[in-house]
Amino acid sequence: MSKEPDAAVYAKTAKGRGEVAQRGMGLTGRQRSVLIMLDGRKPCGALASLMPAAQVAAIVAELLALGLIAPCGGTEPANARALPARDDDLDQVKRYMVSTAQAHLGLLSFDVVARIERAGDAEALRGVVGHWHMALQDSRHGREVAGACLQDVRAALRMAGVAA
Repeated sequence: MSKEPDAAVYAKTAKGRGEVAQRGMGLTGRQRSVLIMLDGRKPCGALASLMPAAQVAAIVAELLALGLIAPCGGTEPANARALPARDDDLDQVKRYMVSTAQAHLGLLSFDVVARIERAGDAEALRGVVGHWHMALQDSRHGREVAGACLQDVRAALRMAGVAA
C-alpha cells in the first residue's frame, strides 16, 4: 500500500471479478464485502464507516496476496485497456449479474435472468443492466447491495472495453 493507506485505490482483477461472481475461494463475509466495494475509484478510507481502518488494511493485504485486487492510478484500474470486449469477459459479467439476481431476488429472478442470458453481445447486455439494477433496488434483499453491484458491473464492462 502507499504511504497513506486510506488514500490508496484498488480495483478487482479478473480473478477478483470471478470470485465475486462464483464465490469459489471461501472468503469471509468481510473479505467479500471489501472485495465488492473496491471499484477502482473509491479509496480504502471510504470503507472506514463499515469496519476499523486496521481491519480494512488487513483485508486489503489479504486480497492483494490472493491476487483478487490490484492498486490503481487515478480513477481507472491500472490494467484497463480500450480493447474490444471479449466473449469471456461478457460471459463473466453475465454470470455475476445472474448470480446476484438469483441471490437477492429469489424466485422473482426468473425474468431478469432470462433477459441477461438472452443478451448476445455487449450492446444488448448494456441494455439489460438498467433492468437488472432496478430489480435489485426494488427488492427487499437486494436494496443494500444494488449500488455496489452496479458499480462492479460498470467497472467490469469498462475493463472489457464496453462503455457502461
